[in-house]
Amino acid sequence: MEERRDEPPPAVTRPPVIASGAGTLSPLQQAYSNYVRHATACDRCRDLDGGACETAGELWRAYQAIGDDTYRRMPR
Repeated sequence: MEERRDEPPPAVTRPPVIASGAGTLSPLQQAYSNYVRHATACDRCRDLDGGACETAGELWRAYQAIGDDTYRRMPR
């Protein structure tokens, strides 16, 4: 007896973009979002053996700088 076999779903080449429903993001969240958006779309960043590209490094450093600035501004 032959069983029915469904066709496999089509392969997804890029992860889906998830929109934020909370309105606007904070500068720190936006910086991280920029980094993640680039890292998930860049072929070099997605290659496990290739390492991150220069753009990803710049975006990550921008995220860290905003985080450091935010931390310094927190009341103590």
